[in-house]
Amino acid sequence: MVTETGGQLPDSDALLNKAMTCHRQGDLFDADHLYAQAIELDPHNAQALRLRGILARERGDLETSLGLLEQAVTISKDNPEPLGEIALSQMALGELNEAEAALRKAIHLEPGYLKGLTNLGALLQYRGHLQDSAECYRKILDAEPDNLEVRCNLAKALVDVGKKNEALAECDAALSDSNRHPYALATLGAVLIDLERYSDAHDVLEEATRHQSEDDMALVNLALACYRLGNADSATVHLYKAVELNPYNARAVADLVNSLLANGKQKDALQICEEFLYRHPGERLVVGAYSLALHNAGRKSEAHKLTDSAALVQAHTLSVPDGYSDLADFNNQLADLIRTHQSLVSNPANKSTFGGEQTGELNPEENPAMTALEALINKVIGEAAKAYRDAKLDQHPVLQPATNKWTLRTWGTLLHEGGQQTPHMHPLGWLSGVYYVQLPEGMTGKPGKSGWLEFGRPPERFYRLTEPERTLYEPREGKLLLFPSWFWHQTIPFDATGDRISIAFDVIPQAGLKIL
Repeated sequence: MVTETGGQLPDSDALLNKAMTCHRQGDLFDADHLYAQAIELDPHNAQALRLRGILARERGDLETSLGLLEQAVTISKDNPEPLGEIALSQMALGELNEAEAALRKAIHLEPGYLKGLTNLGALLQYRGHLQDSAECYRKILDAEPDNLEVRCNLAKALVDVGKKNEALAECDAALSDSNRHPYALATLGAVLIDLERYSDAHDVLEEATRHQSEDDMALVNLALACYRLGNADSATVHLYKAVELNPYNARAVADLVNSLLANGKQKDALQICEEFLYRHPGERLVVGAYSLALHNAGRKSEAHKLTDSAALVQAHTLSVPDGYSDLADFNNQLADLIRTHQSLVSNPANKSTFGGEQTGELNPEENPAMTALEALINKVIGEAAKAYRDAKLDQHPVLQPATNKWTLRTWGTLLHEGGQQTPHMHPLGWLSGVYYVQLPEGMTGKPGKSGWLEFGRPPERFYRLTEPERTLYEPREGKLLLFPSWFWHQTIPFDATGDRISIAFDVIPQAGLKIL
């Protein structure tokens, strides 16, 4: 194309090439402007649409990203890459079911789409679908046997599903193939931590951090090994370094607080919590650590404000959804789903379930009863947020992460006689909860609160001078309990014949959308 003065106007491809150069150099403003010009000249330029969609995601504009990528999909129906990028934008938005569907569609278009398989494997692993995740990783390794990251991810998925020997074998292969790369060493260390082999983990992680001193999570795991071996001083040194490397690492901060408390440094522990929570209000791991630091410092009333079950735990009895004859009919459908779910894992590593099974994340669209339950839970969450606001808790950590849009992560737990959930919290959520689906007939009315839910007791490794206050709640079929995600909680083992079936959930806020 020629201008009135005889100059040559750039065509769409020329603009695209200039945009890509700016994009690579980090000049996102100019890159976006050039992508827009290329698309204006050629609205069917699928590559320009895809790359501008990626750029929009990098700038945090996820809705624009999805819109551009969907246009690219429409134009290049046989290309898996726009679908793969849609999945990444949906993951960033918290829409994990939609992200999985997009990745599966991309892989259906091109079974050898390794980037899609890699992201699908990681997503399935994150959601607790460990066998399916391992299958994705093995397909990638068939094509790329030297892919260190994928082999390490496979090792972690295998240890989580209870296949410890296979996990260790993959770690050995990663070490051999990579000449003991620090990432492979860090992975082996993490697997050994999961297996509670702290002395072996310590030696491996020391080697990993000598060669790669900027891996903050390797330092966190090394610190945990030191702490478990009785060396809180060394743990503190490693955790300070991890926090220096990554000031946003809440796990490192919470573990550092615990290590400082074990060393009698209450003032330092409190200061670290307060500084972090000033920058990241309501961060769950650190709120939990702060409550223990306040308790250890004798500031019991301040600790109580963070752990006050009477003010912060809400109990709801759910109504029977349309289409079900009664509550038992509804719960039977949910129980059948949990008992037969393909993702069930017995006593999964890195989870609190002992003496039973736990599913991966449940997709509400796979079962009508789950669809109905999710609708009921979302209604409860909206009511709960209003109740917290009415109680003048706007500045309390329970509302600081709150948004007017959220996603739910749900999973099922099936405990057998003698089983329990050991003390844990839910660091990814804003609020968390549990719905009781079915309980053994002989569990209720037993002495010792058999099978009850207890709030307040942290895991054994968390230091405390005296035990914090604890509150117990009796489970009932059809009852839903909602609580802040930083609440430490466990279930009391029960001695009744039958299964205790429940569905737990986390409420994940979508960033930047505050509750009105």
